[in-house]
Amino acid sequence: MKRTTLILLLSCWLPLAWANNEAAVARVNGEEISGFRFERFFAEYLEDQGRAVASIRNPKAYKQLRQTALQTLIDKELLWQESQKRGVQIDPHRVLQQVEQTRSAIGGTDKFLRRLQDAGFDEASFTEYTRRELAAQQVFAELIRANTLQPRHQLIRVPAHADAATDAAARLRLMQMRASIVDGATFASQPLRSPFGWHLIYLPNLLEAADVPDLQGLDTVRAQLARQQQTQARRQVLAQLRVQNRIERIDDD
Repeated sequence: MKRTTLILLLSCWLPLAWANNEAAVARVNGEEISGFRFERFFAEYLEDQGRAVASIRNPKAYKQLRQTALQTLIDKELLWQESQKRGVQIDPHRVLQQVEQTRSAIGGTDKFLRRLQDAGFDEASFTEYTRRELAAQQVFAELIRANTLQPRHQLIRVPAHADAATDAAARLRLMQMRASIVDGATFASQPLRSPFGWHLIYLPNLLEAADVPDLQGLDTVRAQLARQQQTQARRQVLAQLRVQNRIERIDDD
């Protein structure tokens, strides 16, 4: 977890006693996100984006940043609640290790304790909220894996200098294999020739297929597919959670 994400814990998970004293800017399945919690998160969000409030002169751009930050905070709450539904358990040693990493990232015990006090935490409550963040991250990773398209590969080996008849026979055999799997796949490439033979790449999952260019390098194709599908899966996971849960955005101006 990068340093900025570690420090964001101090603003994302505020003690309930503090949160309940402020008007809510959103509710997720009835759980309130207070204005105080959001304003602290928004300040950290801008810092993470390399933006300063004084440098944002366009009201429309400022409002868009606030809306995006609020959606990010809502998504964090959705993931935490989903982790509770799934009964996700985090090893206490892992939690303590994460707390120590945060202490080190902030600059040692004295700065760490001052930062906790400023955010309304003590070490015990911050340890609990660290556990929540790790649980949310774990369930997010699990959901992404479950929604990521996994490309499969078939290869008919043919020597690089095979004669035309041998090469054509191998390609025909691969086309027959393609015909047998194409109905159950969301994407199946055309045969691709490499020095190793004829390749077929396909996606067996039931998610929408991404556009895949007709590249000859198998490693390049697979790497590009992985990047595309990771991005798609992250968006799809969050979109599904938003639809499946009750979200009220009260004030995101």
